[in-house]
Amino acid sequence: MDAKLDPGARDAFRLKLPIEYASSLPTGAAKKAVELLGRRIVNDVYATDEIMPTEAELVLSLGVSRATVRDAIKVLSGKGLVRTARRYGTRVRPVAEWNLLDGDVVGWHAPDHPRIKRMFAETTELRAIIEPAAAALAAERATPEQIDTIVRAAYAIRPGEVDVQTLFSADCQFHMTILDSTHNDVMRQMRQIILTMLRISYEFGVLVGDNEAVSSEGHVVVAEAIKARRPALAQRRMAAMLELNKRLAKHYWAAP
Repeated sequence: MDAKLDPGARDAFRLKLPIEYASSLPTGAAKKAVELLGRRIVNDVYATDEIMPTEAELVLSLGVSRATVRDAIKVLSGKGLVRTARRYGTRVRPVAEWNLLDGDVVGWHAPDHPRIKRMFAETTELRAIIEPAAAALAAERATPEQIDTIVRAAYAIRPGEVDVQTLFSADCQFHMTILDSTHNDVMRQMRQIILTMLRISYEFGVLVGDNEAVSSEGHVVVAEAIKARRPALAQRRMAAMLELNKRLAKHYWAAP
């Protein structure tokens, strides 16, 4: 990416999803408690299989009520991060049981956490399977309004001219509209997964300072193939665009 953050700002860097794709976390004190505990868990303050502090200790640590702590634990349990039992309290679950396609779980990781490398590589593999097929379906089924949105979003992706947040928002619009344009309800339900993958791709790309992770031309040629109603071409062009991510993922997955 040409748009980069200075090193001192990277630790605080967090992309914001477009409002229509925002997180469904609770509000107020409960949201704060969920986010604080979530960050502690995914960044290894509480180790896997470790028993977390007691409810009373968390009340003091978080500065919230017992009811709020209980609500937060329920949310984290739903994301696969913890399990509770009367006999031993609340325990952090193994990483393999976490919902790693949950945008909140991804966002709670520190940008330089070692797990991000693996998540970037694995989500890139999955994107390369799903998105070319979605582009082909979009070329067949998209409405004129959806095609217009895809094309406008593609041309709005201008590395070096706009900031990372603007790139990310346009990229989200591009990929989400393609999924919507398949008019396949199961495929459309992949939106949150693709958003999470995009977020990993952008945040990891910013961290490593990569300047090829976002291709303006790549998005435009996919959009134009969809506009021309050429499914096979749209599929090939989407696969070619994602090849950049695959090469980056392969490189950093192999890195120590």
